[in-house]
Amino acid sequence: MQEHISSTEAEVRAAVERAKKAQADWWLGHKKADRIEVLKAVESVFHRSSAEVIGIIHRETGLPKSTITSSYNGALSGVRYYSDRYAALGDRPFPLDPIGWAGTQATIRYEPHGVVGHIGIWNYPFWQTMITTIPALLTGNAIVFKPSEITTLTGLRIAELLGEAGVPDGVFETVIGGAEVGKALVRSDVDALVFTGGIETGRDIVRNAGIKPMILELSGNDAGIICRDADLEQAARGVATGTFLRAGQVCARIKRVYLHKDIAEGFLRRLVEIASRLDLEGQIGPMIRAEARDRVDRVTQEALRGGAKLLLGGHKVKGPGYFYEPTILLLEDPRAEVMSQETFGPVCSIMLVKDEEEAVRLANDSEYGLGATIWTKDMERADRIARRLQVGNVWINEWGRSVICGEYFLGCKGSGIASSQERLMMFLRKKTVIAHYTNEPRPNWFK
Repeated sequence: MQEHISSTEAEVRAAVERAKKAQADWWLGHKKADRIEVLKAVESVFHRSSAEVIGIIHRETGLPKSTITSSYNGALSGVRYYSDRYAALGDRPFPLDPIGWAGTQATIRYEPHGVVGHIGIWNYPFWQTMITTIPALLTGNAIVFKPSEITTLTGLRIAELLGEAGVPDGVFETVIGGAEVGKALVRSDVDALVFTGGIETGRDIVRNAGIKPMILELSGNDAGIICRDADLEQAARGVATGTFLRAGQVCARIKRVYLHKDIAEGFLRRLVEIASRLDLEGQIGPMIRAEARDRVDRVTQEALRGGAKLLLGGHKVKGPGYFYEPTILLLEDPRAEVMSQETFGPVCSIMLVKDEEEAVRLANDSEYGLGATIWTKDMERADRIARRLQVGNVWINEWGRSVICGEYFLGCKGSGIASSQERLMMFLRKKTVIAHYTNEPRPNWFK
């Protein structure tokens, strides 16, 4: 692909039109079992092509292959999971009172939205694409997909392999380009939208998409609460991984830490020891581009000028690649940008607290509500804190892992449009059919 090639707005509209025509046949002309078989072929093709696709992602993002491989295989596990669930899904009768509903039956049916517009991301370009593609295609939707402009080659190869696996022409359309192409897709005649990314872009989508179903995951500023009784080794290793993995370029990474003051010395010493030994290329990886690294460095330096204490790192790494040192800051001001806003990079911002009340108050004092971690040996304490946190996901002595294919992984507040649905159901609309099976008019009808 040549550099700077981008789909036009007319090409976006044409892709949506092709998808609408293909979707009608995909839904009406194919049985549920047919789509399940196609998706099983998709799983097989992508497993055979794993080394190639992982290599493309590595070249486009610089992320360590080990982390790409883990998310790659995890996404493909969704084929069997969703296929089994979809095979068992059928029309659902709704019980009616026979006295008031004589001769009547109510049925809840599940049908696809139609064409789903999907705007992809660069940090999980395969995972995030497939956890939409698998349930959306199974349920009879077509997709118009715009990969991130940073991972265009990954997106194009995904589309090619879907075709090789037997996904019909038009059912998975790809458009390429940056923000303007994404805006054109949002404004187009798609029937539903999927987007993962920044909160400001999410707000813009809501303003411009019109009235349609939207699955929006708008990043977060996840808090880590380290209680007085936490196991220091477990907490230090968990926070180091949850902060610095993928150079901190993860929506649900631990971005701010509230540490009980009584255990601060031991925890900080161990965290600094772990972070100082991390391999930049093999374990952390580079940041995606110069602008991203510049922002991380800016908010770090501003925090230091504002009185934060630098415990480790705090500098760009000279040489090829946009590497940034694993950085640990100790702050007193919760309003510092590095702590109050999402910092998408390898920076661990820490504040000392006197008790769990203060930790919960500070954790909830945010427009974001994606996730949080709790570190403690007391499960009753952990449950008490978890119930009070205003987030969609809580990890206790754990970080970042989701159940299969990100089921129920969605934030609240500014981190997304809240939904309790499993992903399969997100791609189906519900139709209520009420049928009166006699030819008798109702007694209360006009005569």
